[in-house]
Amino acid sequence: LWCAWELFVLFAFAQKGQAVERAVLRPLHADMSPLRQLEDFDARTAHCFDPNEEARLRLVIGAVGIDLFNARIRAWAAH
Repeated sequence: LWCAWELFVLFAFAQKGQAVERAVLRPLHADMSPLRQLEDFDARTAHCFDPNEEARLRLVIGAVGIDLFNARIRAWAAH
């Protein structure tokens, strides 16, 4: 969940070209590309190691709207 939040913030505050240059994506599963994984991203099923951090992130993501958050992550992965 933290990684998706970091991408969300990066793309919110940087020009798209700069954000793409700065982002380093690594696969979580060897059989699927990182972009493909993000195209299917759903914050509802993503988690953090620390449940306290996860709860705080969910509050912030909830303020933005989880559907909007998911849509932005998926849209960036599709481009």
